[in-house]
Amino acid sequence: MFTPTGWFVAFPKIDLYALEHLFRHRVLRLLLRERRIDDAVIRKLLSWRHSGFSLHNAVRVGGHDAEGRHAVAESILRSPFSLEKLRYQARTGTIIYQSKMHPVLKRNFEVFSATDWPAALTAHIPNAGEHLVRYYRWYSNVKRGKRRKTQAENPLSVSSEDCREVSNGAAKRAWARLGKQVYEVDPLICPHCGSAMRVIAFIEQPAVIEKILIHLGLWPILAHSPPTASVAA
Repeated sequence: MFTPTGWFVAFPKIDLYALEHLFRHRVLRLLLRERRIDDAVIRKLLSWRHSGFSLHNAVRVGGHDAEGRHAVAESILRSPFSLEKLRYQARTGTIIYQSKMHPVLKRNFEVFSATDWPAALTAHIPNAGEHLVRYYRWYSNVKRGKRRKTQAENPLSVSSEDCREVSNGAAKRAWARLGKQVYEVDPLICPHCGSAMRVIAFIEQPAVIEKILIHLGLWPILAHSPPTASVAA
């Protein structure tokens, strides 16, 4: 859980039986307050042998488990398609998407043509102004707005972790770290020998960039020479 000051605290192991009944009590009280059920329905539900609720807490994320926190953050927003499940068949020009076994189709894959694949992909793009993701508790707009307001009214309330000064070296390494997360390739690892590389300089002059790429054989050379100028007699 998150504390009001923004710290992440790992819960100790909680008895599932007690947690299950507490959760049931809170849900029934909410439904009663909203007048969706009455006392008679609650008494009937409480007389059941099974509570009707199921909880699971076998997977735990410790306070110092960086990979676990990263996995939880990745599960907050999920892409409708996974690149790891895609296979392109160059011979047929089709795309195979493999997933779980479909209970009706009785298969775990789907074949798309070159035109059907963009249509299936764009079907998951929401319309303008349409929200498909909801943020609650610590990530909600209300909580973020309150934190910004508190920090604006009392700058001293900001934690020392948020105010730490980022060094130039850390800032320069950030692009490599983000690039690795997005493209799953470390741009600072040499693709030939696997050794770590370091940034020497940033080249912005187009003429210098072209000269370097031509020397490395990476600049596209036209297959034919440009037309020669002719003079009409």
